[in-house]
Amino acid sequence: MKETPYQNILIIKMSSLGDVIHALPSLYVLRKTYPEARITWAVHPAFGALLPGKPWIDEIYYVDRKRIKDWSYLKSVRQDLHSRRFDLVIDLQMIAKSALIAALSGGRKKIGYWDAREGSFLVSHPIKGPHQHGHIIEQLLDVMAYLRCDTSHFEFPVHPHDEEKKSVRAMLAEAGVTGRYVVIVPGTRGEHKKWPIENWGNLAAKLAEENIYTVISGAPSEKEMGETICRLSPSSYTVDLIGKTDLLELAALDEMASLHISCDTGPLHIANAMQTPLIALFGPTLPDRSGPYGNPGADVLLAENPGKETTDMSTIAVDDVFRLAMKKLNE
Repeated sequence: MKETPYQNILIIKMSSLGDVIHALPSLYVLRKTYPEARITWAVHPAFGALLPGKPWIDEIYYVDRKRIKDWSYLKSVRQDLHSRRFDLVIDLQMIAKSALIAALSGGRKKIGYWDAREGSFLVSHPIKGPHQHGHIIEQLLDVMAYLRCDTSHFEFPVHPHDEEKKSVRAMLAEAGVTGRYVVIVPGTRGEHKKWPIENWGNLAAKLAEENIYTVISGAPSEKEMGETICRLSPSSYTVDLIGKTDLLELAALDEMASLHISCDTGPLHIANAMQTPLIALFGPTLPDRSGPYGNPGADVLLAENPGKETTDMSTIAVDDVFRLAMKKLNE
């Protein structure tokens, strides 16, 4: 077999949840092109659970974000990474902290995607491609195209979660969910991106009237949101699982769901990676760059006057979301 030009590759994409998932198609095409290479992925521990092991990744290297300014810690990171002798470093984040890890890596060649912020271009060479202003997944794939990867087909290689499917099925059974269900995620980073909690409650109530289960998911810190939705929709068809699933269990929950509905948030991209039919509610941020991608079952509903900090998410009507949900469920 002809030796490939890169034998030892470091991918840097440390956060956040959605951003890590957006980089998975790049991993897919990279591995397909360099099947014999050793691939390491640097990530923060909070976002590493969904990353697959072999054959996609040989090693996951965890970077402690709380110690990123600790000189003794950085010295140990430098020693660790230098010992791996990377001949290619791919910075798919291109901000100061990812540039720091790239610099500490000792990699012979360092490249990154074109949107080099916070001086990251001083460490890794930005790669511009035809999708410079397209979806972030396309922008990252442009970097892979530079490495002669075939980007015409991709998948989202996510960590296997068969065991998590079993635990989620048990969780659903205990909650009384016996039929098809819709996952809703009311939370998201940034208050301006949230759909009003009253709307989520009204949507759950409408689905309950159709004997469709709504399963509410989210982080433990969002527990109050789940309680509010259940008060607005006091039905056995509205089930609150906020804070009860980890990332792989959320992937399992979404993969088995009939539909996922959420705003611009990390769990939306988990559902997208699972190829679950979904409805994405967007407003201040635009889906052209960070919306669902590569999922034929995805639909987006936009608030009025989108793309601004002042965009009002409440202009997405509950009836519009409900009608689209029923249409997709009946399909």
